[in-house]
Amino acid sequence: MAKTTAQNPLTGELMDACEKLEERYGRRKIAKIPDFIEALMTQILELGAPEKASREAMIRLRTEYVDWNDMRVSTIREVEDNLGPKYPKVRERAEDIKHLLADLYTAFRRMDINDLLTPEGIETLRALPDTTNVRRDMVERALVLVLDLKTFPCDEEQFRLLKFLGGVPKHASLATYQRKIEDALDTEQILRLSRVLREHVHVYTSAGEDEPQPVNFGQKSTAKVTKPEKAEKPEKAEKAEKPEKAEKPEKAEKAEKPEKAEKPEKAEKPEKPEKAEKVDKGDADKEPKEPKTTKRVAKK
Repeated sequence: MAKTTAQNPLTGELMDACEKLEERYGRRKIAKIPDFIEALMTQILELGAPEKASREAMIRLRTEYVDWNDMRVSTIREVEDNLGPKYPKVRERAEDIKHLLADLYTAFRRMDINDLLTPEGIETLRALPDTTNVRRDMVERALVLVLDLKTFPCDEEQFRLLKFLGGVPKHASLATYQRKIEDALDTEQILRLSRVLREHVHVYTSAGEDEPQPVNFGQKSTAKVTKPEKAEKPEKAEKAEKPEKAEKPEKAEKAEKPEKAEKPEKAEKPEKPEKAEKVDKGDADKEPKEPKTTKRVAKK
């Protein structure tokens, strides 16, 4: 069992670094794997992929192929199709799987190598990185997953990241501190830490960075940048009260207009003299009209 944080301060420092990385990459269930090659392939499939997707992809591959040799002789395109088009970087993962199987076959001339999981055979397996492209930390992690071996899977690049994150002192070297780390952590903690170190190194090296990068490297910041509060403007001096406007003198009341002189009443028109009463026909004063004379035309 690993010593408690109180007994070994290194445990707390290592797990603080681990938890920072797990905030980004998540914490995964750790299950023992009986097959050494499967333990190697699982590490390829989980790199940059969600836990569920990598687990289901492993199941599809084991179902599709009879054995590892059957997968070895298949094409990259066939492996890619079995992983599925939506698998993260599916072409790259298919190529990694094919190269792994080819390297193992080149090293052992066979694909059933579980009989090498013995004290003598482990040294042969650890020699793989010297003759193939299989990474040393992958071999060590597979040994932990299969045999529950107490070893810390880590390479120089991952150890540099661990120093950068404050897990171990800046002056430490992997050769001198690997045993101390193995004593400070239990098997589950070792597997948790080794996975997230490899995951983060893969992220920033894939982006072309050679030096260790912060945990949030490559992530878009979602936090709003808080602008410094503006210094409060000094309150403007109160404006001097404007003198009240002198009240305008009320306009002199308009002089009352003189009452219009009453128009003089129109002079009464003189009454027309009454027409002289018509004289009766029988009045004697009227002169008798002359009788009309009828001219008679004499008959010829």
